[in-house]
This record gives sequence, C-alpha cells and structure tokens, in this order.
Amino acid sequence: MRTRRFTTVLLTIAVAALVLVPAGRANAQQGWSIQSFDAGIVVSQDSTLSVTEEIVVDFGSLPSHGIFRYVPLQYEYDDDHNRATSISNVRIDDGQQPVQFTSAREGTNLVMKIGDPNVEVTGVQRYRIAYEVEGALNPQASFDELYWNVTGNDWEVDIDSATASVQLPADDIEQIQCFRGSFGSTLPCDSATSRPSLASFAARNLGPGEGLTIDLAIRKGALDVPPLRLVDAPRDPVETATDIFRPEPFPAAIAAAVGVLALAVIGRAWWLIGRDRWYGDNYYVNDPPPGEGDPKPLFAHQTIVTQYTPPEVGDDKRRLRPAEIGVLIDEKADTLDVSATIVDLAVRKYVLIKELPDEGFFGMFKSQDYELERLPKDNDLLPYERTLLSGLFDGKPSVKLSDLKTKFHEDLAEVKDSLYAQTVETNKFFTRNPEKARTMYFGIGVGLVVVGAGLAWLLEQQLHAGIVGLPVAIAGIVLLLVSRAMPRRTASGWETYRRALGFRVYMVTAETDRQQFAEDENIFHEYLPFAIVYGCVKKWAERFEALGIKPEAGYYIGTRPFAPVLFAESVRGFSTSISGAMASTPGGKGGSGFSSGGGFSGGGMGGGGGGRW
Repeated sequence: MRTRRFTTVLLTIAVAALVLVPAGRANAQQGWSIQSFDAGIVVSQDSTLSVTEEIVVDFGSLPSHGIFRYVPLQYEYDDDHNRATSISNVRIDDGQQPVQFTSAREGTNLVMKIGDPNVEVTGVQRYRIAYEVEGALNPQASFDELYWNVTGNDWEVDIDSATASVQLPADDIEQIQCFRGSFGSTLPCDSATSRPSLASFAARNLGPGEGLTIDLAIRKGALDVPPLRLVDAPRDPVETATDIFRPEPFPAAIAAAVGVLALAVIGRAWWLIGRDRWYGDNYYVNDPPPGEGDPKPLFAHQTIVTQYTPPEVGDDKRRLRPAEIGVLIDEKADTLDVSATIVDLAVRKYVLIKELPDEGFFGMFKSQDYELERLPKDNDLLPYERTLLSGLFDGKPSVKLSDLKTKFHEDLAEVKDSLYAQTVETNKFFTRNPEKARTMYFGIGVGLVVVGAGLAWLLEQQLHAGIVGLPVAIAGIVLLLVSRAMPRRTASGWETYRRALGFRVYMVTAETDRQQFAEDENIFHEYLPFAIVYGCVKKWAERFEALGIKPEAGYYIGTRPFAPVLFAESVRGFSTSISGAMASTPGGKGGSGFSSGGGFSGGGMGGGGGGRW
C-alpha cells in the first residue's frame, strides 16, 4: 500500500514537471522567437567595420510594431575610464524596401527602434540592419584583434540559428575562436572555419540570455588600427559624494553648526514632547494625585512590583483586556494583540475555536486550518471587540481561518483603529494616537532627508558647499529613528504600564501560587490570552503541568488529548496562523579573448540585445 502511494506521488510530480517546464519556456519566449540572426562584418583597411545584421523573427499571432536593437557605445575599461566606439550610417530595410525606424543614444547605448508605431504586424518578419563602427579593433602586442559579440546576450527569446562572417581586405587572419551561451560561458560555438581573409561561425538553439561571440587574431600591421579611445567613466556615487562633501574649512564649519543645531532641535522635541509623564516613583497603589504629572526623568529608577491580576482602569475598576495591555507595552496595535483578543473572546464564551484536520497532498505538505464558530453571547464587549467579531464573521455563524486570507486586512485596519481609540480616548493612556505620532515624525524625517539632499546638490552647484546640506539629511535620518520614541504615555498610562509589567513578572518569574491554582483552575485559561501578548505561553503552561493540574478547555476543540503544554503550543500555533491570515493582502572591458585569460560568450565589443515592441 505504501509503495503504491509513493509511486502515485512520484507520477504526479513527474506529470506536473512535464506540463510546467514547457509552459515556463513558452512564457520566457513571450510568444515570439528569432528564427535566424545572420551577421556579416567587412573590415576595411582603416579598421572600420561595416556590419550587416539580418534578423528573421516570428511574432506568431502576437501583434507587434517591430523590434528594437541596441548596441553599446562604451565598454568598461578600468576604474576611471570607459572605452568608446562610434556607430554611424545606420540603414534598415526588410531585404527589399526601407523600414521605418528611429535611432538615438540612450545612456551608453545606441538604440534602434524598428517599425511603424501606427502599424502592427504578425507572423514572420525580416529586418536587415546595417551600420558602421569605428574603434572596435584591439591593438595587441603581437597581433591586432576583432573580438565581437555578434548577437548580444540581452535577448529574452530563443535564437534558433546565429551565424557570422568576417571579411578582411587581405589574407591576414592568423587565428580564430568563438563562444556560445550565457555571459561568461566558454563553450565553443557549433562551427568555426577560416580562410586567409574570410572566417565563418555558427551556433544553433541559443536560449534567452545566450549569444554568439567571435574572436579573430589579425596579422600585426596589416590594418591601420588606431589607439583605444578612452573617456571618463561615469562617476561612482561614493566618489561623487566625497567630492561634494569635501572638507573645506568654511563650509565644513557651517555644516558642523547646522548639524549641532538640527540635532539639538530633535533632542529638544523629544525632551518636551516624547517623554512619558509620571507621578513619581513613590506613587504606585493610591489613587492618582491631581494634575497631569511631570515628565519622567531621563535616568529615573523604575520600580516594578509583582501584580497577581491584570491592571484595572476607570472608575469601575475594569480589568484591562490583553490587547489593551499589548498596546500599552509596545505602543502599537499589532496583529498579535488582535489574535490574543480572539483567544480571549473564546475563553469568555463569545467564540468557539476548532482545529480542522488536513491531510495535505497525499499526506504531504500538511497545513493546519481552524474554524471559528460565533456563540450567542453578546454583552460586555468593548467597541474594538465588536468590530473584530463583525469583521470575522460578517453575519455568518462560522468561518474558516483559511477563508480570511486576503480578505480580512481592511477589517483588521478598522480593528486596530478602534483599539487605538480605546487606549487613547477612553483609557487616556496616551496623549495622542501612537501610530499617528510615529507617522508624523517619520514623515518629517523623510522630508528632511529630501531637503538635505536637494540642498547639498544646489549648494554644490552654486557655491561648491554641498557639505552644508549633509547634516540636514543626517538629522532627517536621526528623526526617522527617533520617531518610534515620540508617542507619549500620560501619567496614568505610565502607572498602568508599570502595573502591566508587574503582572508579567507574576506570569513569567514569580513563585507558583499553589493555593490559588488549586482553588481556581480556570485561571490557566483566563490568563492564557495575556501570556500570548507577553510572549510567555509555554512558561505559563509549564507551571500548571508541574503541579499536575489539567484544566480542560471548553472553548478550544483540538485534535490531541488535553495537556497544558501541548494545549498552549496549539493555542500559540493558532495565534500565529490567524495573525498571518488576518494580515494577508491580495498580493566587456574590450580586452583580448586570446591574451587576457581566455575569451567567453558576451565578451568583446558589439553585444547588447533587443526585444519586441
């Protein structure tokens, strides 16, 4: 039975591979291909190349205006220079009649866009491109060289056949070689033949990104080969920055002053706006003293006293819910807080959680799914909890966790907004929405970075004092980091925060209260959602397991027998899964091929590539 099952899996995978590989190849070809790419190169006495490329393409049923072809005009030579060539006298026809095209330099390439923008063609089309190149030959010590990338390696379609011929004015060819494949390949081409003045090369079945490169050694002195024409390479951004921010005394002094002032302003803003308020370290249990408290000193001692119950809030002394504590601790309404709320709602009999068995694909690739069932209880809900239940069930009696993927993210945003409103407007834990505070200062930081960069460029152009803009940009970066510390707790929020930390001490490190556990086994489940927020689910469960207490859960129907640690792992897995479900959204140097360590496909002059348009 196992052998048959294993064989079935292998056959399924094999069939899938046979189906998907051709599909992937067809996708790479984008519905068209190059049937042939034939290049003829005539080398004149002054070393000018007359190049003719005859390209036959098959667009199939894919409507296209034509193709574009680009050839490099500069090639990397060394750290400071590029080697430059020139291309002139471009002509394009279909073998009989001229074809409409445009030719323009874009960066370091000459781009030829071939075809009529008002006319679309299909099927087989022929394009013959002719142009002249100066500065393409390499003067070596004992020979001159034509090292030429015939097709280029930047075509994204198959080239069924590629050929090249090179005609010299006299019998001066000494040696030839050629390469095929992707850039850097040293595979020889399919054929290479030569007579004293004529060489021919061919390669078949080139895939996307593969090309044909040829290399000829020509008798030294047979041709008039000029020296290489070198131009300044585009400046490296690091070197450019070094030049702009040159440490000249006066601009540097201004930059230092601007930097000190900007950082002082940011520090002052945090000192006045971002610091939490508190009533002092002596106050902890009594009713809050009058007033809004004072800014918490920078290095003030923080006393944490163990709390055996969740903190309370309001005149009615309501216990905080897990999500409220989560926001209070890290100043964020995150997905973990929302998933802990779902577990809390289950504990409080608003929701029933069920594990669903999933056999996966032939017993492989198992994934755990869950079902949430809405129970009839509907009282004692906070606004963000009502928003959460409404978004989860949308009027239905139950929902699968997998059904929430890519559908719940908008509802999740509303739940988070309502949770922020609960902690800011109702509980008065913060002076303003923490997320909006972070966003505002983050935006200011981005603005400073942009202004600093623009100021550096402008001052460099006008006064050669670009360094003055640098500290403005740095101040923006600093503010981007400081923005996370700008939300401010109120004095009452600080006291509740300190108590929340004390409750975490109890759940994580305090001595086990055997008497309390013995009298109220339900405390395990009651505090489990808080353990999710605090990140101590396993520790909380281990304390009960050590005592042999196994409080059954009526709100979570699992697939394994109940044990506190195993149950806690299941709940933690559920929390992680639902967090993911809720947050898911709809989704060449011009060197020698003979004397510089060997040639390769893509090396030498020529090259480039093209595509359809």
